[in-house]
Amino acid sequence: MTRHNKKRNSGLLYEFLLRSISRALVEQDDSRAQKAKALLTRYFSSGNELHKEYRLINALVNVSVGDPQLSQAVLEEARRAAIKFDSDSLKKEKSELIREINHFFGPDIVYNESVENYKEYASAASLIKYWRDEKSLDIATVTKYEKVILERLSLPVQQKEEIKPDNNVDNLVVKVARQKLEKKYETSLSTKQKEILSEYAFGNNIDKFHKKMSNLCDEVCVILEKYATGTNNKMQEKAKSATEKILEMKTREVDDVFVSRIMEVVSLKDEMLSGEIK
Repeated sequence: MTRHNKKRNSGLLYEFLLRSISRALVEQDDSRAQKAKALLTRYFSSGNELHKEYRLINALVNVSVGDPQLSQAVLEEARRAAIKFDSDSLKKEKSELIREINHFFGPDIVYNESVENYKEYASAASLIKYWRDEKSLDIATVTKYEKVILERLSLPVQQKEEIKPDNNVDNLVVKVARQKLEKKYETSLSTKQKEILSEYAFGNNIDKFHKKMSNLCDEVCVILEKYATGTNNKMQEKAKSATEKILEMKTREVDDVFVSRIMEVVSLKDEMLSGEIK
């Protein structure tokens, strides 16, 4: 793949900022988290050309339709949508965002965040620029990029499955306590974590968001109780303490600290359901 300008890729810019918020929350750097959130909210708000291009790239990279013919149709529709953008406004919005990122965070820090599916993001953005006659590519390269996207689109549609927990987790609570604030999930965000950060950044209904997160806390407490069942008294006391701390979060107002703790709860839930905590 030819060298890709990641700083002008709408999909990557969004992911970079999302991970910057997550990293700042983990490091309890409220100022940096608020700056990244403000940029994400302002530049990727509905109606902006940057938001439109991001949604198009995101659809090509993160949506599975499970059928080769349908995938080809999606690619053709994306081609038609790409040429409808206001290129001048899009370039201006990107330049302004990049300038602000460089001013607030420095020229390299944000762009060094690790993004899953980087290859697909680069391929999608390159194709969009090619379709708009903004980038010269030979036929072989275009074919290669389209193949990358078509293979991604053709993946089977993911079905939500109930994951049964592994009962062999006697020292669960001890490990959870030891790993608190140490798990650096910000460079490999789960789908759920990304959804929460996006809702926190863009949502306009704080009460609804808080209720949703409270329900998540209740759900994790139920799973935690199930994992602790049958262990010794010491383990049960630690499980009780962990449960109380999670439930206390429900009384907090929605802010960066609240979201940071919720991200930890999501990480804990994922570990318990996957059996990674042993």
